[in-house]
Amino acid sequence: MIFGFFGRKKEIHMINDGLQRSGAYSSSIPDAVKLTLYGLAKERGLLQSNAEETLHDLACFLTYCFLGAENFEDANGAELSNEMLRRLEMTKVFEDGVDADIVLLTLHAGIAHDTTAGRFSVETDDESQGDGSAEVNQRSL
Repeated sequence: MIFGFFGRKKEIHMINDGLQRSGAYSSSIPDAVKLTLYGLAKERGLLQSNAEETLHDLACFLTYCFLGAENFEDANGAELSNEMLRRLEMTKVFEDGVDADIVLLTLHAGIAHDTTAGRFSVETDDESQGDGSAEVNQRSL
C-alpha cells in the first residue's frame, strides 16, 4: 500500500487540490510524482510556514509543465500563465531551485507537455561526468 494504513497524507490531498485548481485532473498525475513533489518541498524546508499555500503553488507549476502554456492559459488566464512561463525560464538561471527539480521530475516521469519537454533535455552525468545523477539543460532554440 503506497500511502500507508491510514490513507493518503493530508499534504497529498493539498497537492491534489492544487492540481485541480490549476486545471489538471489529479488522477492524470501519477502518485509517485505527487509523493516526490511533497518530498522536494519537505526536503527544502518549504513547508514550515504555510504548507497548503506552498503545495498549491508547486502543484500549479507542475500543472503548467504538464499541460503546456496554451492549455494552462485556457484554464487559468494569461496573467498566471505568464508567471509560470517566467518561472520556467528562470530554471535555466537557478538550476538548483525547486522549479528546476519539478521540470526534471516531469521529464523523468514522462508527463511533461511537448512545449515543456521541447525546451529542455535531460542529460545524465553518465553521459558527461559519470556519477549517475541527472540534470536539466536548456536546449538552444
